[in-house]
Amino acid sequence: MSLISNKKNITPTRDGEINRYVNAEASSKAWFDHRREVVFVNGMANSGDDHKKSALGLSLLQGCPVVGVFNKAGGFWADLGQCLQDKGVLVGAQSGSFTAWSIAFDAAYLAATVVKPGLSRIDFMETLVAGNQATASLYRYIANQTVQERATLKIFCHSQGNLITSNALTAVALALGKDAIKNMEVNSFGSPCRYWPPGLDRTNNAFTFDPVSWLDYNIGFSSVKVGFTPGLISHGFEIYMNQDAEFVVNRFRWGSFRMTASMDEKGLATYLSKMGNNPRRLKKVFEWLDKHHNSDADDVAVIYAKLMRTKHASTLKALAQFDKSFITLLIKCMEDGVTFNDERKEISHLKTL
Repeated sequence: MSLISNKKNITPTRDGEINRYVNAEASSKAWFDHRREVVFVNGMANSGDDHKKSALGLSLLQGCPVVGVFNKAGGFWADLGQCLQDKGVLVGAQSGSFTAWSIAFDAAYLAATVVKPGLSRIDFMETLVAGNQATASLYRYIANQTVQERATLKIFCHSQGNLITSNALTAVALALGKDAIKNMEVNSFGSPCRYWPPGLDRTNNAFTFDPVSWLDYNIGFSSVKVGFTPGLISHGFEIYMNQDAEFVVNRFRWGSFRMTASMDEKGLATYLSKMGNNPRRLKKVFEWLDKHHNSDADDVAVIYAKLMRTKHASTLKALAQFDKSFITLLIKCMEDGVTFNDERKEISHLKTL
């Protein structure tokens, strides 16, 4: 069983090692939330330094500490072989027959308790996923959490980390019941994983020209694509993080070849209003909107400003204190072109902050 190290920001060396990472630049800011944590699982061919760099970058983007589960590289062919093995583990429970697998697990567990009385369901399941130490570590970390902790858990997984996460979550659902992972938020990047256990709130982020993501050929509204941008024929997690603003916007946009057919402006504004008080991330989203979707930027800005004023007033005030330039950017988005009464109302309020 892997335990989280008491030290932070250390470079992992053991497969399945779990550490906590806090970005120094972000942690000194008033908007950094030390009480919240997200989980990160890296992909194949990543060194300990790669894992640490990615986790610290995610800490800056999310504005909170990151619990990193290290998937140690074993060389290209070894990692590829493990990926292929991971794709086959628990796939039956992930692809529609979860109830049947749950019944089979219950029967196997009862048989095991005859040989070993007192064996817990959690411990028994861990023996079944022990072939991949990163999977076993993530499984144990989640299974040991309280119901409240699992309800707010957010996982970020890249490349092979998606296979690890899918198998770990399936194991948790079989050991503790499928409601243990119900609505758990999973953020996939460059995923080769087609099958996931039921009930998750998963968003699949992929570059159009990321060949690894082609292995997950499911399509649907949970997938967010970014492509046709110079330099984005890539698979690296850092590049995915660098394009966060575009992924956020494209989550609520329909179109192709940089032409927008429609934008769910209310949906995007509502999503941004729940993003918190990290002005660094919010600014990049509105800057992207202003530059690439100027006709939608004012509508998103006015809906966002109204939502923040009426439902998240303290957060809006904090944003103004943390970074006044973010407020200036919102006003700019609404003042471009013709300014209507609803925009003037929100602009007047923003200027009082």
